[in-house]
Amino acid sequence: MRGRVAFALFAGLALAAACHGQTITGSIVGSVVDPSDLAVAGASVQLTQAATGAQRETASDERGAFRFGGLQPGEYSITVSAPGFKKVEKSGIVLAANEVLPVGRLALEVGAVTETVTVRSQGVAVQTASAERAGSVTGSQLENLMIRGRNPMSLLQLLPGVVDLQNREEKIDRNFDIYVQGNRRETNSVTVDGMVVNPMGNNFNTVVMLGQDAVAEMRVLLSNYQAEYGRSSGATVNIISKSGGKDFHGLASYFKRNERLNANNFFNNRLGAKKPRYRYDTWNYNAGGPVFIPGKFNKDRDKLFFFWSQEFWPLKVPTALGQLTVPTALERAGDFSRTLDLNNRLIPVSDPTTRQPFPNNIIPAS
Repeated sequence: MRGRVAFALFAGLALAAACHGQTITGSIVGSVVDPSDLAVAGASVQLTQAATGAQRETASDERGAFRFGGLQPGEYSITVSAPGFKKVEKSGIVLAANEVLPVGRLALEVGAVTETVTVRSQGVAVQTASAERAGSVTGSQLENLMIRGRNPMSLLQLLPGVVDLQNREEKIDRNFDIYVQGNRRETNSVTVDGMVVNPMGNNFNTVVMLGQDAVAEMRVLLSNYQAEYGRSSGATVNIISKSGGKDFHGLASYFKRNERLNANNFFNNRLGAKKPRYRYDTWNYNAGGPVFIPGKFNKDRDKLFFFWSQEFWPLKVPTALGQLTVPTALERAGDFSRTLDLNNRLIPVSDPTTRQPFPNNIIPAS
């Protein structure tokens, strides 16, 4: 009995460790130097998240390096201060999911601590902190690019090495059929906020998916990524949902597709057929913000937040135009004397009891 209990405890601990193997958090790394490009040890480095106002603080080490780990994706700013130097502020630092983001060497200028140097413009960050190859679909792309099928997975085609074979021209869905770096679609791992959503069967669909307006960003780890994301042999697609912030935000949208806005196709015009019914009405709304009680709970609106999103799909979709061959009036009466094949040859009709053709290819009324 003790052995079974010990085994159960060991299995539970192993499962717990496995459940926490994949995360969506990232890290920001950098270093602090003086005007001579020498390391500044003990400098105070403060990190602030733009959406929530949450702050973290650390000090540079003897090499002037600093690191903030376990950060949620989003926009950040950094403030560096040290005795005898001006403060340096660097804003607009956008951290993607699972990213180790280097912010470079932050150079301090000699001066009073009350003076501040603000760094606004910056070049494209070069990944020097890890060897991974990754790509991101940003929040602005998700908000500003029109997706006919309202499926955020279709935007992965914008990334190098990603091919999407799913046909979403005439439907709205949340499935995917992506091939990354030549790997099979079954080898990809898809997560939503760190939770694996691949079904235990084909592994290339999803059991849970977010609406387009509820996705903050999508990041694809293409190759050479950390071992903690090694669930599958292919790419790892991380879908990050939106979250609330210090301020209240909301959205409501409506997308309409109707056959009245479409042109009829060639074959329908040739046959004199009307345009098929083609109606998509997509309703969407979301809201997010802080949870607080003025003067009593979460007064600074920086500890607890909420976000809610919902999307409706009342669909009336077209079906393909089909052509059927039906019996003529003579054939319904049993007269097949004029039933010909494509070469204008008579198609014989036989008596099933004698296996002999009917005279004149006409089935007797009796």
